Amino acid sequence: MRIVLAQIVGSAAPIVGELAIQTDPVPAEERIARLEAEVARLEAALHERATELDTLLNVIPVGIGVAFDPLCKRIRTNNTLANFLDLDAAENSSKTADAAERPTNFVCVGLDGRLIPDDQLPMQISARDGTEIRDLEFKIIHEDGRIMRMLGYSAPLNDSSGNPRGSVGAFIDITERRKAEENERQRLAEIAHANRLCTLGEMISGLAHELNQPLAAANNFARACQRWPLTSGQELPADVLSLLQNVSKQTERASEIVKRLTTFVKKNASLSAGVDVNELVASVITLTKSCFGPAMGRAEAIPIIAEFGPALPMIAADSIQIEQVLVNLIRNALESTVDSGATQPVIVRTSLQKECVRLDVIDYGAGIAANALSSLFQPFFTTKQEGLGLGLSISRSIIENHGGRLWAEINPERGATFSFELPIDSPPSAR
Repeated sequence: MRIVLAQIVGSAAPIVGELAIQTDPVPAEERIARLEAEVARLEAALHERATELDTLLNVIPVGIGVAFDPLCKRIRTNNTLANFLDLDAAENSSKTADAAERPTNFVCVGLDGRLIPDDQLPMQISARDGTEIRDLEFKIIHEDGRIMRMLGYSAPLNDSSGNPRGSVGAFIDITERRKAEENERQRLAEIAHANRLCTLGEMISGLAHELNQPLAAANNFARACQRWPLTSGQELPADVLSLLQNVSKQTERASEIVKRLTTFVKKNASLSAGVDVNELVASVITLTKSCFGPAMGRAEAIPIIAEFGPALPMIAADSIQIEQVLVNLIRNALESTVDSGATQPVIVRTSLQKECVRLDVIDYGAGIAANALSSLFQPFFTTKQEGLGLGLSISRSIIENHGGRLWAEINPERGATFSFELPIDSPPSAR
């Protein structure tokens, strides 16, 4: 449509103007075709965006559920959540659905083992009450007995008035994560158990040394009493002589028991196997930071840096005992760093030396007094107020039982380095 305005000037009575309207008619068929093309374009764009969204929802390893009614009568899921629940993605996964559609192949329970009511599941709560649920940990128990640990999040979908009209939920499978954490706790328990056993071994060694002397003295006194008639010319009553013989016999028996215990502790056959030192160090660093860091305050913020030597050969060793030594040395380094107020990292370095693998634990903490260096590995020697003085002594015993050696050095600038070497050949106890 076109509008043309013409103004004529010069007449006695002025003429304001003349309005002429011209139109360009468009056939109805053409207009319809244009509209159909635009609708087709919009539908294609909408389909493309929907496909992108479906692909995104189905590729992420997080279970997603969406409900569009306050009672969560129907929950649509992505493929990940459907797999978690052993359902088809087209099936209704809501536990508050009508009986004909309600899934029965799984139940949800809390960490205390109690059944979670269907209307108290995360998405149901958000859709009904309009509240967000975060970090809700629960279990899914399948009808075949499988148990999955889940971490759930949910939020309401609100209408224009702000009232909940449904909800959306996100669920993460943390089964393997919890298994890994449990394995770490078990490993720590094994290390603690090995530590107690080694402590007992050190105590046996010390007690054996101390007990042998009075037992030998008691045996000598008993034998002296038995020889008394030879020097005095007087006979001992038969019952007294019998008692002295029994005393001598029992002291010899006690000495033999102590000797056997000492031999057992020294030979202490370990469960040797091929150990990848770099892998063991990486595992211990993770274990130390996760288990000891939070209990040591600032130690959690002290980084531990691993510097791995390339192409290290496998060594024959009891991995639990070597882990015990590393945990002890790394924890000592962290405590020394914290006590000195330093912030430099603790470095754990592995390297290949002649016929052995070497591990160094380096810290830049308070260091070691020169007059204490020679006493560090003696049982019950400690520089800590609450220390027992057994950690380094036990660690040296473990390394020496593996045919290696453990020592300490004062760093030139600050801190200390604890090092030990393990032979590439099998330890004596394993031969």
